Amino acid sequence: MNAVVFYSNTGQSKAIAEHFANQLGYPLADMETKCAEHYQNLVLVFPVHCQNIPDVVKNFLKNISVDNLTAIATYGKMCCGNVLHEIQKNYQKNIVAGAYIPTKHSYIDNDDAFCAFDTLKPIVEKVKEPSYISLPKLYKNPLADIFPKLRNRLGITIQKSANCSGCNLCAEHCSFGAIKSGITNRQCIRCLKCVESCPRQALKIKLGLPLKLYLRKKKINKVIIYA
Repeated sequence: MNAVVFYSNTGQSKAIAEHFANQLGYPLADMETKCAEHYQNLVLVFPVHCQNIPDVVKNFLKNISVDNLTAIATYGKMCCGNVLHEIQKNYQKNIVAGAYIPTKHSYIDNDDAFCAFDTLKPIVEKVKEPSYISLPKLYKNPLADIFPKLRNRLGITIQKSANCSGCNLCAEHCSFGAIKSGITNRQCIRCLKCVESCPRQALKIKLGLPLKLYLRKKKINKVIIYA
């Protein structure tokens, strides 16, 4: 079968996946729902987490076979890491196209979402006429693989306000069992899916000073396409 499958916490990757589904006429599927085990043509869209492949995406890749894979990694205009090369190397997938797409950073309120969809036309065309490519190795911070979840917890806290009604929708939307009634635990990776899904906007984030300084760095607003 053909499909566009996405993993998205704040809606950025989902919007890009919807674009590819519309352009290709492929069905759209959320990775966290039940997906097929084999694909002929698959467009996979997911966010980079701390320059790494999210665990949800790793598990998905372990359990599928695909003839022609297009891998699309979204990143928050900081460092995209080396995730596409790692997918090809570690999961031995036949990749026909790939891209790093800068999107709104989850931790920056006044950041802009991606809207340059015309730049993605070469990928759409390559999916229609697939041939395999080799993805280059890009720069990845040597510290990126050292306790990324712990660094996230130290860099940002999620706080519950008096607006919380106790509906516990945050727990229902969390993929990791990392929150209950607005209180996070050690499983939290700070993806902010709970913050985005709260109907009363009762969850707020507080950034630590090191993270604030990091986010002030010059932004990288570059689409990198491999086709």
